[in-house]
Amino acid sequence: MLPTASLSRKTTLLLTASLLVFSLVACGSSTPMAPASSASSALEPAATDSLLRQVKTQIREATDKGSLDSLKQARAWAKQATGGDRAALAHYYAALADYRMSNRLPEEDEARRERVIEDAIGHLKRATEINGTMADAWALLSGCYGQMMGMNPMQAMSLGPKSDEAMEKAKEHGPNNPRVWLIDGTSDFYTPGMFGGDKEKALTKFEKAARLAEQGSPDDPLMPSWGHAEAHAWVGVAHMEAERYDPARTAFETALDLNPDYGWVEKVLLPKLEEKQS
Repeated sequence: MLPTASLSRKTTLLLTASLLVFSLVACGSSTPMAPASSASSALEPAATDSLLRQVKTQIREATDKGSLDSLKQARAWAKQATGGDRAALAHYYAALADYRMSNRLPEEDEARRERVIEDAIGHLKRATEINGTMADAWALLSGCYGQMMGMNPMQAMSLGPKSDEAMEKAKEHGPNNPRVWLIDGTSDFYTPGMFGGDKEKALTKFEKAARLAEQGSPDDPLMPSWGHAEAHAWVGVAHMEAERYDPARTAFETALDLNPDYGWVEKVLLPKLEEKQS
């Protein structure tokens, strides 16, 4: 993937003081990851924040470029931070890396995708145990249950209520969180109509997510802030599905204006739109 920034000298000193050494140097996707430390509970607050900042950046860039190796690296770093004072957030980011990986793995590799989503669900359960009001964790948990149902339709009777309950909690604690509406919209988009799915209803939620995302980022820079460009991408997907190609193109171009490195839009969605219009 793209280079990963080195940690500052101050952070290096903090890591050394807390008896932890992380190999966070400028690297590419093939650079080996530092082994997880069993002493993660000793991580000082400033070192935890620095590591989670690295994780957040790594997940964003790896998602843009579609790098599984970098997502694995981000997940490992997030797990190292789960013993610190930001444990719920660290578990969330480990799960987000899993969630992104599951979307990159081949559909036929179902066993591997299932293992990744199971890992994500475990982290999200822990995150919500630590912080029961974390809307992002509840929303992502709902989305992961949805992915698991897609791979195991026979489990819909047990997973469906869990997904619904998690989304209810997400909306309760984050009614204006764009990622809540984005994930809820993807559920509507992929759920078959006979089970309540509705692509036009999904479009309405994607548009709401895009509007909410325009209102700004969270005060805490370590908190989740993804979803703005992604919401517009999904608006485009919904329009393209309904053969409304002009608004689809507008949405895709808006997504790229917000994130010029957005590989899914540039390399997958726009070419697909061109093919449909040809």
